[in-house]
Amino acid sequence: MFWWQATDCLKTKALAMRPYLFSASLLLLAACAAPGETAPDDPNPAAPYERITFEGEVATPAERARCEAAGGTVQRAGMLGWENCIQTFADGGEVCSDSADCMGECRNTSEFAEAGAAATGQCTMNDSIFGCYQTIENGTAGAALCVD
Repeated sequence: MFWWQATDCLKTKALAMRPYLFSASLLLLAACAAPGETAPDDPNPAAPYERITFEGEVATPAERARCEAAGGTVQRAGMLGWENCIQTFADGGEVCSDSADCMGECRNTSEFAEAGAAATGQCTMNDSIFGCYQTIENGTAGAALCVD
């Protein structure tokens, strides 16, 4: 086989691969849809939530504006007292048995249960990570945790 015959063979194989490459490209593109997107005809579109964090101890004017535009408030929190963007959740206080039931987390609101015990909780009111709490996942209490 001569070199020019080899290039013709490669061209033929490349043309045969085009439909597969095109299909693979479409699948990859479909996988890039942003999480939290809803269909336009969805009767109950969920507001997308994104936790907003700041780079340093004090929010820059741009970070503060981004927080407030998302409906949050800038508050000092935690042992270090750094500024945080605290956003409230529309479903805060609703009964839940898993964090998938909530915009935030499903947490035990009464005495801590033994880890692994059956439990229900309430959806968190906001996205503050500080305090002592116990999350509920799949109707089961997790370990108690304190964050400050």
